[in-house]
Amino acid sequence: MAYKDRVKAAHLGWIMVPTGKTSPEQLLALLQAAIENAPAFDSQTPLTDEEVRWLGRADALIDASGLLSAIASFRSARQKIGIYNLFSRNDLLLPLHDAFSRVELQVPASMRGSFIAGGDTWNGYAALVRFMQTECEDLFIIDPYINSALFIELAPHVKAEEGLRCLTAKRAENHHALLAASQKWAGDPISKAIHVAVRYTLPANLHDRLIIVDRRDVWLVSQSLKDIAKRAPASISRAEPELGQLKLQHYESVWERSDQLD
Repeated sequence: MAYKDRVKAAHLGWIMVPTGKTSPEQLLALLQAAIENAPAFDSQTPLTDEEVRWLGRADALIDASGLLSAIASFRSARQKIGIYNLFSRNDLLLPLHDAFSRVELQVPASMRGSFIAGGDTWNGYAALVRFMQTECEDLFIIDPYINSALFIELAPHVKAEEGLRCLTAKRAENHHALLAASQKWAGDPISKAIHVAVRYTLPANLHDRLIIVDRRDVWLVSQSLKDIAKRAPASISRAEPELGQLKLQHYESVWERSDQLD
């Protein structure tokens, strides 16, 4: 795949199954992406090209996990697609979750993401705080819907030596409160210990919600930080290294071209 095509794939969230030996960390990220990008599968209509590709990738990922029961369950569910009253989308997703759980045990605790049940806003917030408290040099958040809650709920927990960078889009409903909170933060002694920089870019430049640690480790957040797990289940998962680097390069470039909050 050409570089420009890989960049496009990274932005759109396509799942790329690597060839050769796949590390548990890579496999965990790919399984998470497969779960989050599972098609709707309307049993009343023929399979789309997207659904066919997803089925093939999902089968390969479950096979790579080595969990024989999940492989058998997935392939059995796959054979029932299109059969009225027999096919269930959940029967496709459950083996993926089983494979994910198996692979998750093979990676260090620091590499594991978080699943947060819908409505469990406290654990959603706790998961974000855990990332803010990561001891590192640089912490970079990408989220098109950042609001003033950033300074109240998350910024005080930041332990990054160079502080927190935030890339977002200027929205009328968030701008004035976000600007006021930023100015209040800058005028307080806390800003000397924790530097927070917010920049605006065009909404079209923001395809993701990410937390990036030390310009290296890229974490995918399934919902905007201010609303995490409020209405639906949420997840924070580590991006597969190649995909993560493509996203990192893109957003570092966007950051350099973006406007400071004012």
